[in-house]
Amino acid sequence: MYYPLLVIACFEAAARIMGCGTFYVEDYTVEASPHNAYIGDSTYGIRLNPGEYHLTLNKTISFSATHLENGTRRVSGCADAENPQVALLGCSYTYGYGVNDEQTFASLLQQKFPDQPIQNAGVIGYGTVQSLLQLKELIKIGSVKTVLLNFSSFHFMRNGLSPVYRSNLKIGYQNSSTDVESRMSSARFPYKPSCSEPINFESWENMYYNWPARGWLASVNWTQLIIDKVHKNGLDERAIAACLIQEMADLCEASGIGFGVVCLDRTVETERLHEDLGAINWLDIDFDFNSEALTNLPHEGHPSPAGHRFIAAKIEPFLADLLHEK
Repeated sequence: MYYPLLVIACFEAAARIMGCGTFYVEDYTVEASPHNAYIGDSTYGIRLNPGEYHLTLNKTISFSATHLENGTRRVSGCADAENPQVALLGCSYTYGYGVNDEQTFASLLQQKFPDQPIQNAGVIGYGTVQSLLQLKELIKIGSVKTVLLNFSSFHFMRNGLSPVYRSNLKIGYQNSSTDVESRMSSARFPYKPSCSEPINFESWENMYYNWPARGWLASVNWTQLIIDKVHKNGLDERAIAACLIQEMADLCEASGIGFGVVCLDRTVETERLHEDLGAINWLDIDFDFNSEALTNLPHEGHPSPAGHRFIAAKIEPFLADLLHEK
């Protein structure tokens, strides 16, 4: 019986010598009043619950958000929220996590284009898969004339639900507030395993599991990390993103809708994605998510009001060109 214990002890020592520690989740708290601002959804994974909310992130960054009945966030100055001419699709950066309704770049753009009702359809945690599903619903409504997909390098792992994203989503979100499980019980997250496969769905319950003892044995944590990496390497994340964006562009062209991609942060992979997509309208924002002048760092990493002004200023001429084309 001593040999198995000796092997385990040696494996644990080796893992720690190689620099692997135990599993650790960085503290991140979300306090909302009322408490159910974001709830589970069987199609999109997460959706905005209609109502007016006051939220505090990490006990430091506070903001107010108004969620409309159609599942979007209020855009200040929008004359017709139900029949938008311009739709902004994206994640928490588009939504404006950490800033008030009137401070989002969607609201700032509305000031510049007062005759074009703008919809802020960004939702926390969304990737390009959700944006594609949203676009199909917008086409059914029939009012939208121009669509901007706000893309980030973070979306690569979201589109295929990589193990890293599954872990961040399930474990991190669980630790953000005490009522997550009840709000997410009905959630199913869409993802695309490959270009040749249809969109699949993963339930919140089966999203991710931590192995027993991962929080106090480095060897267990290291083994699960290796297996997660193997699974991730089986996903061609750039190809998946390219397929999704191309499908969005084709749908817009067939419906007479202007389409453009706003890439918030430029990386080697986003540059290669741009090359893969060829002639699709593309704008690099070159946003610095490490800048304390443009984000809520060191408290929280989303764009600050100054960051949203920076993004809006970059998008304005790009959107003007797309609107002129239509």
